[in-house]
Amino acid sequence: MASGQGNRKGTAKKSYSRNTSSGKRKTTNSKSSRQSEPMDSAIKNEVILIGVFALAVFLFLCNFGIVGVFGDSISSMLFGLFGLTAYIAPVVLFLTVAFGISNRGNRIATRKLVAAVLLFLLVGMSCDLFAGAWTQDSLYNVKEIYERCSESKNGGGVIAGTLTFLSYHFLSMVGTVLMIIVLAVICLVILTEKSLVGSVRSSGQRVYERTKEDAYVRKERVQEKRAKQEQLRRTKEEERRLRAQESEDEKILRMDKKVTGVMLDTALMSKEEEKESAPSDDIHEITWTDFDTNDIKEVDVTVKNSGENVHAIDFDKIHITSAQQMDMFEEEEDEEEIHQEQVRASSDVIDPLRAADSVKKNDISQNMENMIKAQEKGGTKKYVFPPLRLLQKGAAKGTADSAAQLKETAMHLQQTLATFGVKVTITDISQGPAVTRYEMQPEQGVKVSRIVGLSDDIKLNLAATDIRIEAPIPGKAAVGIEVPNKENSAVSLRDLLESKEFKEFPSKLAFAVGKDIGGKTVVADIARMPHMLIAGATGSGKSVCINTLIMSILYKAHPDEVKLIMVDPKVVELSVYNGIPHLLIPVVTDPKKAAAALHWGVAEMTERYKQFADYNVRDLKGFNKAAEERRAKGEADVPAPMPQIVIIVDELADLMMVAPGEVEESICRLAQLARAAGIHLIIATQRPSVDVITGLIKANMPSRVAFAVSSGVDSRTILDMNGAEKLLGKGDMLFYPQGYPKPARIQGAFVSDKEVSDVVDYLKNQAIGNIYSEDVEEKIQNMGTASQGSAGAGEDGTGSSRDQYFVEAGKFIIDKDKASIGMLQRVFKVGFNRAARIMDQLCDAGVVGEEEGTKPRKVLMSMEEFEQLIEEEI
Repeated sequence: MASGQGNRKGTAKKSYSRNTSSGKRKTTNSKSSRQSEPMDSAIKNEVILIGVFALAVFLFLCNFGIVGVFGDSISSMLFGLFGLTAYIAPVVLFLTVAFGISNRGNRIATRKLVAAVLLFLLVGMSCDLFAGAWTQDSLYNVKEIYERCSESKNGGGVIAGTLTFLSYHFLSMVGTVLMIIVLAVICLVILTEKSLVGSVRSSGQRVYERTKEDAYVRKERVQEKRAKQEQLRRTKEEERRLRAQESEDEKILRMDKKVTGVMLDTALMSKEEEKESAPSDDIHEITWTDFDTNDIKEVDVTVKNSGENVHAIDFDKIHITSAQQMDMFEEEEDEEEIHQEQVRASSDVIDPLRAADSVKKNDISQNMENMIKAQEKGGTKKYVFPPLRLLQKGAAKGTADSAAQLKETAMHLQQTLATFGVKVTITDISQGPAVTRYEMQPEQGVKVSRIVGLSDDIKLNLAATDIRIEAPIPGKAAVGIEVPNKENSAVSLRDLLESKEFKEFPSKLAFAVGKDIGGKTVVADIARMPHMLIAGATGSGKSVCINTLIMSILYKAHPDEVKLIMVDPKVVELSVYNGIPHLLIPVVTDPKKAAAALHWGVAEMTERYKQFADYNVRDLKGFNKAAEERRAKGEADVPAPMPQIVIIVDELADLMMVAPGEVEESICRLAQLARAAGIHLIIATQRPSVDVITGLIKANMPSRVAFAVSSGVDSRTILDMNGAEKLLGKGDMLFYPQGYPKPARIQGAFVSDKEVSDVVDYLKNQAIGNIYSEDVEEKIQNMGTASQGSAGAGEDGTGSSRDQYFVEAGKFIIDKDKASIGMLQRVFKVGFNRAARIMDQLCDAGVVGEEEGTKPRKVLMSMEEFEQLIEEEI
């Protein structure tokens, strides 16, 4: 058994080994066969190519008759089959076979082979048409076509000739030519894989871009030419102005000139004799401060045969600005010339004793006083706008980026976006004073959010300090990327005031804001805003913007048309404007008095609306017009025209720290109702936080200006959107007035402190007689005292430290038989804190009870008991 099993096991092992060895041999054979198949195929293809190449060379040589009799027979057959195209038939044969072998199994290659063969036949048909033999054939005869082409070596051969014959008899000559052209174009498109329409389109696009670039270059040349002409015109105007100014100064100096070295016993000579005898260095200018009253007594003289005294006036102490004053001085000069003529007519010597007796001691001072009074009387009738020469001109626009730099940046920007898979087309480039906006149109299917998300990558690739993406631009199907200029150009206030936009602006409250992203002058109307909030970090240009606004009003409106109330808790910003005729009261620097000024604005608004109701009009313009009509009819007691009032608060944060409730309430009431009354608010702050710019203030200030801020949170507080944190500072702003769909980026104008001082000094020296409104000052002072008393230990006249509304509030609560802080707020128009203090005082006096949660307080006194309490305290 064991031996049998052992035999079976040995047999099984042998059979298994045989099967294994046979399986290995089969696997090896299959692998070798698979490896040999591609090798055999490659060798086979190479042999075919070599054979076809040799055949093509042989057939090509046969066409030239250099291969003997056998070659001549082959050549005759080729010309019979293909005609004139027999010369290229060998080349077509080889290329077709080689292309087919190298692209075996490729459907596109198959289509190209068919197109190549068809194009070859079309060439043969064209040769047959040029030969003209088909016109002689009335019937189709293959043998005649073959023999003709073989002997003449012309035409298209049997194949092309047959196709030509059929096409001619069915389509005529025109149809055949048209068919050949169309099919040839189709074959070429298939072979080259290039669209004919796309080629035409691309060439047209290149022509369009080249034309657009040429137009842009021409436009730049025209602009440069216009800029040169404008600069030349300004230079000529400046030269004419300087010449006029010099002549005016010379005139004033002639009037100021006095003669020295004249004794009382000296005879006066004529002008000609004086010029000949006196050297030029004897005449010098003497001011009023060069001598005292004793010297004046010695020099007092009278002119013989003259009814008036000669008097001296120091013109250095009198500022000449208006046309009336100049006329007055010209009259005085004429009088002096008359006196000199009278002196020349008299040859007698002046007696010093008679001269000393006839002149009073106060003649000169009396004449000076009369002169000043005449000045003041004439100056109050007319307001002269300050000349633009007091402001500095802007520098020539030569530091801006060149067109080549802009194009280079645009190309770099386009390549950067293409790197991230965003294909765009640059449609326009707008260069501003500090920022250039590149307008681009993305391709179909590209989301705008993808471009916005690449802002940091764009900033990195452009090496820009910061960029801002406006997606999309309002009113355009494009996305704008704003990139800072490498070299900025400043915007001068004088350039804005000289612009056509500002000069032709109809409103008296015109505000020269600055220049937009395209370099255009932006002028806004404060009356249409109608209130504006200006916010930004320190040094971003906020104070300069306020100065620009004030200067725009000074150059546009008369003092009787626009009045200003300026609140400057920082003391140093707006105090320079003290003394200008537009100010209604001196610049307010006390925060507590500033809150009272806002209260006065609310009271003035209420009073104006009452007068509007009496005249049955809706706004300030209608009231002034109605008053003017009544005045023209001769009616009595007609009020004077009301001016527009602009209240400017330079720092809101300081006011909110002193009296937040009263300030917020006044601002909200003015912002809601004051537009039609002609009262407008301009509020500025450098701390754009929610505790300063509260929700109520922001909701009632529709127009806002944001300068550079430190974070997006501050930007959202000002504009309700991001963007201000990406501004560059130095006047770079986002201007968002009422009516704009999105904020506009504007470079604000710059006005220096010296320019402001020069304009203010000019206005002060006009002798208009600026007198602040004492009535308004008194009202504001009373309101400030009342607010201080209510804020601190406000006395009610009884000697006790109680609120002035204590008695009225007690009587009102007893009469209504209920007490709540909200009721006191509504009735007495006070803030929550003040109403709570009044309620606490009533509770301490025993008028009302203690708080009981949300329930109203209990009234504990009757009216008789409360009156008795008041009498006892008095």
